[in-house]
Amino acid sequence: MNLVLIGYRATGKSTVGKHLALKMNVRFFDTDKVVEKKAGMSIADIVTKHGWDFFRAREKEAVRELEEQTGAVISTGGGVVLDQENVDSLKKNGFLVWLKAPPNDIITRLNTKRPGTIIRPQFTDWDIVEETTNMVNERYPLYEQAADYTVETASKNIVKVGEEIYQYLAESGKLIKILKKQNNN
Repeated sequence: MNLVLIGYRATGKSTVGKHLALKMNVRFFDTDKVVEKKAGMSIADIVTKHGWDFFRAREKEAVRELEEQTGAVISTGGGVVLDQENVDSLKKNGFLVWLKAPPNDIITRLNTKRPGTIIRPQFTDWDIVEETTNMVNERYPLYEQAADYTVETASKNIVKVGEEIYQYLAESGKLIKILKKQNNN
């Protein structure tokens, strides 16, 4: 079994995923990084040169590639839930946790220009507030439907979100399933 993190962009999936993988001593995979590595360019460059449909097709390939992994933490791109086949593939061998952030938190993170910040291409020509509001309204029902467990991230740092997920996994018996699979690989 894998722990799979889903949620809108800038909700902390990759950061929390790395934290949990380290804590659990398991492998970490990021579908966006898998796509970038295979394409030899950033997602921003992929989208600029080839468009969102091309990126989504590469994302689907990455999800299928990771379907056979066991005992890992997998961070997904924010749009992975737009394709039901992706969700089905991730659920075959994964427990899906939705990192649910308030839209205002997402907008603040997307507008922050810190060193090392990932540049995320916009989906539309709208301003970031309008785009995020519309996308959140479209995607939140899809995350809710796909999720096995939801963590509200408002006013929580990475460690607190990670601990909440870890505690749930431990209490539900899912942690042992993830760790057991890891040891049998």
